[in-house]
Amino acid sequence: MIPFREQLLRLARLLVESEGPAYSLRPEVLELGRMLAELPTISSPRNENIALGETRTPHGLALSPTMAGMCMDDFVRTIAFMRGAHAAITDLWKQSPGRPVQFLYAGCGPHAILVLPLMALLPPNEVSFTLVDIHPDSIQSAQATINALGLENSVAHFETVDATLYQINPNRPPDIILVETMQAALEAEPQVAIALHLIGQSPPAVLLPEEVRVDLVLVNPSREFDQNGQALPERDRIQVGPLFVLNRETVKSWERDEAGPLPAARVRLPEPLEARYEPMLFTSVRVYGSHVLKDYDSGLTCPRRPRIEGQIRSGAVIEFRYELGSRPGLAGKVMSRPV
Repeated sequence: MIPFREQLLRLARLLVESEGPAYSLRPEVLELGRMLAELPTISSPRNENIALGETRTPHGLALSPTMAGMCMDDFVRTIAFMRGAHAAITDLWKQSPGRPVQFLYAGCGPHAILVLPLMALLPPNEVSFTLVDIHPDSIQSAQATINALGLENSVAHFETVDATLYQINPNRPPDIILVETMQAALEAEPQVAIALHLIGQSPPAVLLPEEVRVDLVLVNPSREFDQNGQALPERDRIQVGPLFVLNRETVKSWERDEAGPLPAARVRLPEPLEARYEPMLFTSVRVYGSHVLKDYDSGLTCPRRPRIEGQIRSGAVIEFRYELGSRPGLAGKVMSRPV
């Protein structure tokens, strides 16, 4: 499939190596999607019921292969992750050029889309990928896609397994671990649980994204969105503070039992608290270095309403925790007595 391979290489150079802003490259992402749809592979079709095949695991929701494939359409996110992963590989290759960078991608979906263009750009002697997904359909599709493009030498292993159960080979530890199984505010999906499990086995590995941070912000909805739900440039917000940070350092610092929640912040609301404000969770994602997703860049960074037990009032102290389990996410509780 030389024409497809050449098309992928051309798109990879535009999406990954060019300095064009991600928001200007939607046509190229759409072209990549059309190319993948034309490949003679067993790639997962887009079912009318896009949730068909999703899996509710003990650690969160694993999206169906169809929905996982559709995540490519969140194009600024897709490009930021491609560019961040490329930069991480390039940096590590410079540090130890005598062997390929070992790259573990957990939750690769039906096309391993966040690294597929990198396989066209970087030879197998520079990076070797291991692709992991819970769904057999996704792994079969990813393998067929990669084979159809003649990139099979770039992948050392295809693994069909829940990433929270995946056992890293101690003789082949990853240099980079990419996990993109998340939603805004780290809700619902097992991003945190997978990072805990994999970094726990390979603490020196670079974790991608490098950092996911969730902040509590008081928002005036009338100045945040227009009538069509679009974000307005002039907003009325009060920053309350960061609630939860997921990065390699915090993962290694958490001491806990398997069932217990993870620590998050305790915050105090301002006094007086004017009625026009309501609390919202905002997420920022630093994929690697300067490759960052900020407010409204992606579905991952759109605001979410928090779960808070108790009456929200001026000066209230709210204690947050990150709950693990089948429906993970941040939860807050208004303390009965301010501290």
